[in-house]
Amino acid sequence: MAKKVRKLHVTVKPVRLDGLPAILGDETAGKNLSAMVEVKWKGPVSGFGLGFVPFYRSNRPVNHTSSKSIALGSNHVEWEEEFERVCCIVGPWNLSFNVFYGENMDAKNKKSLIGKASLDLSELASKQESTVERKLLIRSKGYVLSKEATLVVNVTFSEVRTEPDDFMQLGQISVDSAIPKKKSTSRRGGGSHFDSFSSPATASSSGGRSPVVETVLFSSPDENQSEPGQKAGFNWWKRRRLSFSMTWRREPREDEVTKTSTKPSEELEKPATEIPIEANKWVMKDLVSRDGKSKLKSEVYLASIDQRSEQAAGEAACAAVAVVVAHWFHANPKLINPSGTAFDSLITQGSSLWQSLCDKESYLRLFPNRHFDLETIVSANLRPVRVCTDKSFTGLFSPERFASLDGLMSFDQIWDEVEKEVALASSNGETRVYIVSWNDHFFVVKADLDGFCVIDSLGERLFEGCKQAYILKFDDSSLMYEKEESSEKLVCEGKKCCREYIKSFLAAIPVAELAAKEEKGNVVDVSLLHERLQIDLHHIILTSSD
Repeated sequence: MAKKVRKLHVTVKPVRLDGLPAILGDETAGKNLSAMVEVKWKGPVSGFGLGFVPFYRSNRPVNHTSSKSIALGSNHVEWEEEFERVCCIVGPWNLSFNVFYGENMDAKNKKSLIGKASLDLSELASKQESTVERKLLIRSKGYVLSKEATLVVNVTFSEVRTEPDDFMQLGQISVDSAIPKKKSTSRRGGGSHFDSFSSPATASSSGGRSPVVETVLFSSPDENQSEPGQKAGFNWWKRRRLSFSMTWRREPREDEVTKTSTKPSEELEKPATEIPIEANKWVMKDLVSRDGKSKLKSEVYLASIDQRSEQAAGEAACAAVAVVVAHWFHANPKLINPSGTAFDSLITQGSSLWQSLCDKESYLRLFPNRHFDLETIVSANLRPVRVCTDKSFTGLFSPERFASLDGLMSFDQIWDEVEKEVALASSNGETRVYIVSWNDHFFVVKADLDGFCVIDSLGERLFEGCKQAYILKFDDSSLMYEKEESSEKLVCEGKKCCREYIKSFLAAIPVAELAAKEEKGNVVDVSLLHERLQIDLHHIILTSSD
């Protein structure tokens, strides 16, 4: 039976922070110490799916309190600021708070982050109370806060009543069945678990989980005007640019790849590309998509290892490796590839940095599965880079084929924007570097006047059985064909092949399988569509950039 999901207008107010070091009037008082709380609307918890509606070139609003000075002799701070969102909550929904403390407070100064707290909005909403107050225990990252440090938070709920078509109909979701089964522990220690591997050929068949749905509404100032008697946010899927939340991604251990391989009876004939390719050398190769319908002729450059190899030991290090690679391309904008063994070195560096985070209790408290999201990796200052959110993009593959995705940004639309950004940057002699998140994995796309490059630390993404990280180049020599029974038809050439590669080699199978289900009259859960079809392009810049 379909389940009616009502929108809730949620107001959050951090009221009081207790447990700060008392200002005693000595030299400490002269340092102008202050505190601040950052509110992060993170959405469904791990295992319950991705955010419901992505953003499209949306600027993030102010999401932190003012910086309050600590009064002499006091160990607490109080605020009056409130933060509002419109949410659809089905299942656990995480709201977190970052506590900053120090001199000259700034939300971008991650070194001042001293602790975190979180709560489950769904648990509060289930109490059917309009206003709920909670005292949250702060998980401290150091010795600054006392063990009893707490944050008092006031949460207010009000139902957003709209016309009937403003309600979403969702299939019944079982919370218990949505929780992914834990896998065997990794070499980094107990408690680590990962999804079964989802290669481009098997992306839509792995899982067995029922994600939840959430939406976070960020309106620009001119969008806040609504008709009398109405709340902003009606028909948001048709006329709103919505929030973007960096999603954590997971990739498999090598043993899991073997376990989830396609059954022999269903297996396509292995293409010739599975023959090992010589490392540290550009080679022109013919690559066949896993559905057998597309062929790419382009140059590829391989490392001798990938993140899962014994030398790297970075089972879940894709985000860290992507950050290291992205920084390298910014530091070497004129180079198209790391020379010699430098590519191997980037893989091991990223994996080593991931391992160092795995050894820190403060990170494991937040990510017990050891799979850190991109925001955490960037905030850890492993490299001097950051995400430029107003030039980042989120879209969906073939949303026009699914009624519930009608009107949302497609991959083609956001890629058009990427090409415009690349053209503008190229005219100034600059490059664009993106960290792409799709299908439980992070990889890098580097673009300039000469072409596009896809850089991936997981060889299996190139072709089945590959255990080497790779750089796939799209330039004037690249050709993309559509394979027919007895012939091949040229689809595109040059830099345009990068777009078609992502669509035909990565997304074609999950799109086709999900569309086939919908065409047969089966209701495909909208959150599952987002999980399988959503792609995020995070624009990466140096921290010194404007």
